[in-house]
Amino acid sequence: MDLCRNPALLGDWRASQTPLYAALATALQGLLLRGELLPGDRLPPERALADALGLSRSTVVAAYGRLAEGGWVQARQGQGTTISAGPPGHVARRRRAQPLGNPALQASPRGRTEGSVGADWIDFSLATALPDLAWLSPSEASRQLALRESAYQPEGMWPLRERIAARYTRQGLATTADQIIVCAGAQQALSLLSQLYLSPGDRVLLECPNYFGAIDVFRSSGARLHAVPLQARCAHAGDFIAAAASAPKLIYLCPQLHNPSGQSWPASRSQELLRTVQRAGSSLLVIDDSLAELHFSAEARPLKPAPDAAVVHIGSLSKTLWAGLRIGWLRAPRALIEPLRHAKACADIASSSLSAAIACDLFDRMDRLLLPRRASLQHQAQHLQAALHTHLPGWAVKAPEGGLFLWAQLPAHGPRADALCEAARQAQLRLTPGTAMSVSAERGQDRVRLAFTLPEAQALAGVQRLAALGLY
Repeated sequence: MDLCRNPALLGDWRASQTPLYAALATALQGLLLRGELLPGDRLPPERALADALGLSRSTVVAAYGRLAEGGWVQARQGQGTTISAGPPGHVARRRRAQPLGNPALQASPRGRTEGSVGADWIDFSLATALPDLAWLSPSEASRQLALRESAYQPEGMWPLRERIAARYTRQGLATTADQIIVCAGAQQALSLLSQLYLSPGDRVLLECPNYFGAIDVFRSSGARLHAVPLQARCAHAGDFIAAAASAPKLIYLCPQLHNPSGQSWPASRSQELLRTVQRAGSSLLVIDDSLAELHFSAEARPLKPAPDAAVVHIGSLSKTLWAGLRIGWLRAPRALIEPLRHAKACADIASSSLSAAIACDLFDRMDRLLLPRRASLQHQAQHLQAALHTHLPGWAVKAPEGGLFLWAQLPAHGPRADALCEAARQAQLRLTPGTAMSVSAERGQDRVRLAFTLPEAQALAGVQRLAALGLY
């Protein structure tokens, strides 16, 4: 981390009412506590930091002196000033902080209802369709389940696990309830897997672009991300399968419906990948099917590994029906279930019984709910794509096979994705830049992801507001 080149990392430290040297010392402590600085890191030379911040050298010397008096840093002649490895510097994070792409972190302190007090925000960054209000009241049978079952089941309420297992079985992947762990959304499932199986330096294979939540989790574990660029899916699948043969520690894939592109792998290629991974026998294959039920024309058909293969499937009601339930799950072979169960108990001693009861009702009529849901989403996708074609004709958007998002390519002229998203914020619009879906800041600058779950009038107004910026 180069503070002299990026002094903004210190935040608004000058707003403090304390003397400048004390405020600067506190800001530097904050960098350590957040993981921007780690024990052993060297602080910039006093004069260089003073020039970067527009301060006198004596102010920086006094700030460093304050840190040294408290034991936060050590200053040695000829070696500069470094963060102490002993107390109090030992409270630093174990690993350096990584930037996160999750758009939810951009929410205001009041949450995502920023339009509730006179503002007029339009949010394309997250898919947040509202549920049918009737869903929020569990049936009498489900209420009885919630009261009869123990409230402390780390792996989730048994009747819900039975329903999830039964759906996998009907889709062709024989599953029992003891192979299911209910999580607080698919994101927690990814976090548990990363916590258990990834160490700093481990290699993770994934497609690029990809779901920002997966990238954030794997990057935060200290893993090295090996990304196969997403191209035409058939040709690209061959590249991915070849990379999988090199036995990375973990392979992450969304073969049935990819986030953000909305494309799917051909079934033959998916089975070829499965055979490749099972032959190598040294990779954990994580299949994220969170969007699979939202394919516009194909039924979900999860990959069918050998019974004891190291393959984990992830699913969720958050994308399929409503994110507010926070019901996700993972399906794993029995050899992996017990360590995952322990990790879940440490992270979250139990899932919500009320959410589980509602989810039981939803699973009982899932097919009846999904049919109109898919049709509505397809119509919304077509509407947003048509609005972009009319008002931003230079943008290239391929129709998705399903899901919740359009993956829009920006024209060669005009601002790149990060700059566009910043300009859009000034117009009270939220977009997800392609960089948030990429493993490096250099990739994804030509793309933005747009959720098409907004009401049609609001989506059209958002596109018109984008066009009115006059940037393309």
